[in-house]
Amino acid sequence: MPRPVLIAIDASPAASALLNLALRYCRPDEQQLHVLMAIDSSFAVHDKPLPFSAGELEEYPAACEEQQLAEQAVSEALTTLRNAGFNAQGCMIAAEPVEAIVDKAKALDCELIIIGHRHLSRLGRLLDPSISAKVIDRVQVPVLVGAA
Repeated sequence: MPRPVLIAIDASPAASALLNLALRYCRPDEQQLHVLMAIDSSFAVHDKPLPFSAGELEEYPAACEEQQLAEQAVSEALTTLRNAGFNAQGCMIAAEPVEAIVDKAKALDCELIIIGHRHLSRLGRLLDPSISAKVIDRVQVPVLVGAA
């Protein structure tokens, strides 16, 4: 039975590098891939893909755009993985990224998490702590970190 692997992406071009890592190290007959995109809840209009109303588009244009970009990134990632022969699932979650990644990995009983890492200066890490480092500290499974 395929074992679950969680790929935590964002909407940046670095997401393709994470997908390439998954394609390099995972096999369709051995792993089921799950793509997760966590966005700030203040930029989420809905908690699942739904059409936006005219009122939502007018009142929350930035949030609608952010959510659309996230949903599109997940959809494109799934297309890439499925075209490579994987049984891939995915979702966008409106939540703090560390919590979303840790909770999803536990819920799926993942054998591996693939996540990106931004190269920050010491000051940058103080002002904006690393999501990947926080995830590593909170999970009991291997984490494959790709440079973003």
